[in-house]
Order: sequence, then structure tokens, then C-alpha cells
Amino acid sequence: MESIKIRNFYGLRILEQIHKARSFISKITYNSPIYNKLEFDEIPQNLKFFPPNFWKGNIERGNLFFKKKNFHTKNTKGDFFFYYHSFSWLTDLRTLGNKNLRIHSRELTKKWIENNRSWNSKTWNDYILASRICSWILHFDFFFLTSNDNFKKIFFKSISKQVNHLIKNFSYLKKNSEIMRVIKTLIYVSICIPHKDSLYQIAIFNLKTEISKQILKDGCHFQRIPKIHMEVLYDLIDIRSILKASGKEVFKDLQNAIEKMSVVNYFFLHKDNLTLFNESGNVDSSFVCEIIDHIPKPKKIPRELSESGFQRIDTKDTVVIVDCGIPQNYNATYKTHAYTAGFEISYKKKRVIINSAPGLKGNISKSTAAHSTLTLNNTNAYKILSNDHLSRIPESIKVKRVERYNSNLIEIENYSYKQQYDSIHKRLLYVDKKGTDIRGEENIYCPYELVYDIRFYLDPSVKTSQINNGKAILLKLPNGTGWKFISSLDKINLVSSRYMEINKQPKNNEHILITGKTMELITIIKWSLKKY
Repeated sequence: MESIKIRNFYGLRILEQIHKARSFISKITYNSPIYNKLEFDEIPQNLKFFPPNFWKGNIERGNLFFKKKNFHTKNTKGDFFFYYHSFSWLTDLRTLGNKNLRIHSRELTKKWIENNRSWNSKTWNDYILASRICSWILHFDFFFLTSNDNFKKIFFKSISKQVNHLIKNFSYLKKNSEIMRVIKTLIYVSICIPHKDSLYQIAIFNLKTEISKQILKDGCHFQRIPKIHMEVLYDLIDIRSILKASGKEVFKDLQNAIEKMSVVNYFFLHKDNLTLFNESGNVDSSFVCEIIDHIPKPKKIPRELSESGFQRIDTKDTVVIVDCGIPQNYNATYKTHAYTAGFEISYKKKRVIINSAPGLKGNISKSTAAHSTLTLNNTNAYKILSNDHLSRIPESIKVKRVERYNSNLIEIENYSYKQQYDSIHKRLLYVDKKGTDIRGEENIYCPYELVYDIRFYLDPSVKTSQINNGKAILLKLPNGTGWKFISSLDKINLVSSRYMEINKQPKNNEHILITGKTMELITIIKWSLKKY
């Protein structure tokens, strides 16, 4: 077998530990009573510019939040923790259109400021802090403009303290998607808050730098996570809007990035659902629709993203999207999952096979076994690090696509188990011209006898039933169409699990499991999914 370089990023991880040690020393300073009492800036009384705000919130989520009494949560990595402390709920309450909510929102804001006067590693996390300042500025005209002078004094004093902390901590920030939100915040602050004009050139310089580093030539965000790609696009649209409204220059690289990322955003859509690559839960559909409303629809969706490594097959009713890529560098591994060659299939707007198991949290959701791909010897393809990064990643992956008579064949040669077991996984996917005959072949080149598991996660809306003594599985979609899954093995397993949705309602999920042991040097498993 040919020599494949595996990247463990030891040097960068050591540098990160040194950086972390410096950051730890800074945190000691942040915790000191003196730091939290430092006040150098003149406290403004009002905004000097009101940024444009065209985003709509989620009415159902806004009503649930309005009725909520207890905002304390121990899960600092959960969705609600970010939702509450980033003040994203202001968008949802504003959408309700009830002016009486202004007083309620001021009371919640004042209480939050009282409880978070001093630096806190969780609530003053740079990304949450930046999101919070953006929310406050963006919704100031609706919720806070008519407040009394005492509230405004407390409000702007808190903003000044948080912005100063953000500036002091800027050099410690990781160069990933989250720095885009921080840069957007600095642009908002420089344009909207008095005496902060000097931040503008610094923010624009860093924005240009990060766009050149983070937006790949094919328009995909370098972390290769559709949800994060959409969030960065959201931030860039906001930046463009405030630059236009304030009479600032919208530089060419920013406009080009938005245009290219908009095309990629459509690439990742199954009609109106976002793909679940490197993600374990559905993205808020209202947010997806909002983004779609504010970007132009491309004349044609590309068939591949060559640099980021995605392939897309479109037929009349069927969409197949395949992840054939790997993280390009250490920073690109942030928040990514430990899998390669996962894919998703949808038919007439309804997803059939999804890439990730829904409802899982933490490192379990990132594991190889939580994706529609091969797992070898019950181990992860890549090593999941404690800092949300990955290591043990091959430097390259081979992808070949053949298209004849409107039928497509994609061949992926995956080296993710090369270092551990000297193994290569080659996945072949065939889709006929109608998109109703999908076939796969898994070739496992392995010198050892190891257990393999090949999983296909089904959308929760799909109903299943086993037939022919477990040799075939029938799938029924909500729109009434039926599909039949078979394989070259004697038995196919159907595994059920249950998870809790965002609204705390239990939901069942199933996945198809093909399992066995590798034999000699090559093991071949064939499977097919056909509409009947």
C-alpha cells in the first residue's frame, strides 16, 4: 500500500498549550477585583447610529421564552445557555410585536447586568459576549431607546466594560468562525457607539485577513460545517448592511465572499432542509429560510465543491450530497466530526438517509459510529481531542466521479484508518439518471481480521419494516413513497433509539446497520436503495 502522511498536529497543539497558559494568566487578571473596577472610557448616553435590522425571529420560540421564569441552566454548552446569554431572544420577542415586552426585556437585561457585572469565563466567553453586544445594539431602537437615564447609564457602562474586555482578549482568540462574530461586533461598536471610531480600521483589517483565510476558493467556509457556513454568511451580510447604511465602503472581497458563500449555501440544501454534515441536530428552519430570503438564488447549483470536498447529484426528484473531504489544517478541525465519506439522500423534499444521528451530544455526536459511514473495530476514524479539535487526519483523500448518460458514479478512497490498522476504505456510490436506483459498494482493504460496522441513519420521519427474515428493509416516507434497502449480507440490522427534541418531546430514530468481519486483504459489501 502507498505511503500516506497522517497529520497529528503535534507542533500546533504544543503552541496551543503555551497560548492556553498565557490565557490562563490573563484570566487570573480578569478575576481580580481591580480589573472589574477599571473604568477608563467615557460612558455614552445613546447610540450615534442605528444599524439596519431585517432579521425576523421565531414566534413560537419567543412565546416560550416569554413564559419562562427560570433562566438558570447548568449545561453551559447547551443551546439555551447561548440563547439566553447572547440575548438572541430579543429577536424573537421583537417579532411578537408586543410593545409591552419592552419593559419585560429591560427588566431581564438589567437583572442580567446585575448578575454579570464581573468577568465570568462562561457568560463572558468571547463568542457569547460578541453576540450579546450585537443583539443589544441591533435591538436598541426597539427595546432600550425609550428607557430612563438610569437604565441607559447601567446599560452603556456594561457595554463599555465588555467591549474593552473583548479588545484586550482579541489576540488570544482562535482563528476560526467565531472570530468573525467578534469582528462584526467591533464594526458595530465603531460605527454605532460614540468615541469608538478608532476600532473601525482595526476591525476591517482583521475582516479582510480572515475572509482570505477562512473562505475557500469554492466559496465554502474552511471548517466545512454547513451550519457554521450559514452563520458566517449571516455575519457577513450584517457587516455589508451596516457598511452600506453608514456610507462606508463595501470592499470587493466582502461582496465576492457573500456571493460565493450564497451559492454554497444552496449547495447544502435539500430543498428547504440543511444537510447534517458535522452536525447532530437540525438547524432552525426559520433561520434557514431567513438566509435564503436575503441571498440571490443561483442560476445553477454546482455539482461539486472541489476545494472543500463535497459532491452533489441532482435528478428530477432526488438529491444526493456526499462529503468527500477532510479538514485542510488544524484550525479547520474545530467542531468537526470524526468521519469521512458520509452522505445524505432526499426525495421530493423529504430526507431519506441523513449523515448524522440526531439528538446526540458532546463527543458521542462526533464519533464515527454516529455517522452514515464505515466504523472499523469500533474505533473513531480520527482522534477527538478535548479542545473540540481533531487529529490523526490523512493529508489527502482520493475522489473520482464519472457521469454517463445522466447517471453518476462517485468513488472515494478514504485513509482515515490507515495509521491505526493499515486499512483503506473505498466507497462507491452509483445513482441512476432518475435518482430512484442508488447502489453502494464498500471495499475494505485490511491485513487484520477486524469487526466492521456500516451505518445508514434514517430521517426520523421515515417509517421502517423488515422483510424476508431480515434480509431487506422497507422505508416509507411521509409523502407516501416507498424504498427498499438490501445488501449482499445474509442479514441487515435495524437499530432503534430515542432522543429528546428541542421542545422536550421524545422522538424515535432508526438506523440500518450492516456488520461483519474483514477477511483476508479485501472485504466487499454491496448494498442498494431502490424506490418501489
